[in-house]
Amino acid sequence: MNIYPAISAPSAVSRSLRLTGRLRIARHSARSLPRPVLAVLLVVVASCRAGESARDPAAAERVAPGSPFRVAILGDPEDARIQPVREAIRHWNSELARLGLHVHFDSGAIATAPVPEDAFRAASAAKLKPWGPFADARLRVALSNVPGDIVIGLSQTDLISFSVPWRTGRKGIVGLRRSDVLPLSLPNTVRNVVAHEIGHVLGLSHNADSTTLMCGRPASCRPAAFASDSAHFFRLTAGDEQSLRRRWP
Repeated sequence: MNIYPAISAPSAVSRSLRLTGRLRIARHSARSLPRPVLAVLLVVVASCRAGESARDPAAAERVAPGSPFRVAILGDPEDARIQPVREAIRHWNSELARLGLHVHFDSGAIATAPVPEDAFRAASAAKLKPWGPFADARLRVALSNVPGDIVIGLSQTDLISFSVPWRTGRKGIVGLRRSDVLPLSLPNTVRNVVAHEIGHVLGLSHNADSTTLMCGRPASCRPAAFASDSAHFFRLTAGDEQSLRRRWP
């Protein structure tokens, strides 16, 4: 027989214990860091919290059923990537309609504001790193004046293309590598890389099937796998479709 009183979870006691443990770990970790490193981390955390606490007026409300995501394509209006970006948007609209989901995108408006290259590069480099959320927060702050629910940034650098998922009140973001060098200079790659990253914006994760759109790390799939002499989009898996139905009923 259990002689201890039952504690419903999450209880005040359990929350207190978890918080105490976290504080002890944080204090121990902080003491082990060199002072210059700790100072930098504290500044980064403070600035990111300040930026994330500010309400994003361009992406503040949840997208209502039937209303489209507003897409801003940030870059040079003459950039050759704009056409495949719009092809990827149309492809996703077709796929979402096929699945009977209410969510869809507008055609994408060109935003000619400067691309914050440093913030894009930092967010790209921080993917899968412990400080990744801080870099994403910094990027959202840098893009806070760009109108739209989703921003597709056409970087002129050799960053690794990446994405930041959309959340209520927070923009979804795609950062796209320059396309005049490998691998995005290969035919059929740009449209599929954009479509792949939009999949992440919608909440999809990677898989290991190289014949599908969302194949990626830790599998060996890379953007060059999309190369083809015929223009086409790679397919979604049944698991992708189930995930989309759960996320966007």
